Amino acid sequence: MLLSSINTPVSINDWFLLVMIVSMVLMILIMGPYWKSYKTSIRSMYKFSTPDGDVEYPLFSTLGFVTVFVLSCIGIAIALVLYSQDVSVEGAEPLLTLFSVSTVIVLCFVTKLLLYTIVNNLLYKSQAINLKPLRWNCFVVMSFSVGGFVILMLAFIVHFFSLPLFLLLVLSYLVRILIISGRIFKIKTSLFKNRSSNSGFILYLCAFEIVPVIIELGFLNEYIGLI
Repeated sequence: MLLSSINTPVSINDWFLLVMIVSMVLMILIMGPYWKSYKTSIRSMYKFSTPDGDVEYPLFSTLGFVTVFVLSCIGIAIALVLYSQDVSVEGAEPLLTLFSVSTVIVLCFVTKLLLYTIVNNLLYKSQAINLKPLRWNCFVVMSFSVGGFVILMLAFIVHFFSLPLFLLLVLSYLVRILIISGRIFKIKTSLFKNRSSNSGFILYLCAFEIVPVIIELGFLNEYIGLI
């Protein structure tokens, strides 16, 4: 798949393209009114010279956070299916694959948010961190939604400009690296800014950022052959 995707543009059936368009429109409608908040939030992730001690995120309702989270999972799944499957075939097969991949991504990231909540509640009660767990979860969803939107936009660019599929893989992982890097910086400056030791920060970092990425890469290589 890797070699063939370097020079091969992607072709998409009409139903799959419709899902892409609807997902993009919904994300623009939901996230668009909060673009200033998103801009402030993203900037705060990369203020290395004058780091913010708090986290910033758009003030969505609970339904808004859930919706943008699910749409972000769909956006990532679209890019993944585009790269790994033949979505030019007629019928519902590409959509069924998309649904399956989206469900797996949703479950994985919901599990990660639950683990964040459990661990951060314990750390907050022990005063190891001063940031409320709910605020951190909102920040994580914000950063995740930015990545999902950009990756979905990259899928559109690859399709409409007939670019090689391999470019979608490279750029998507570049986006992931940038988002994770910003989140790691905020873990240090917002979660572990006062009383926690460096060893605590490293353990937290490995458990929630480094190890999940290693598992993800191993899964993609073993079952989908993306690497």
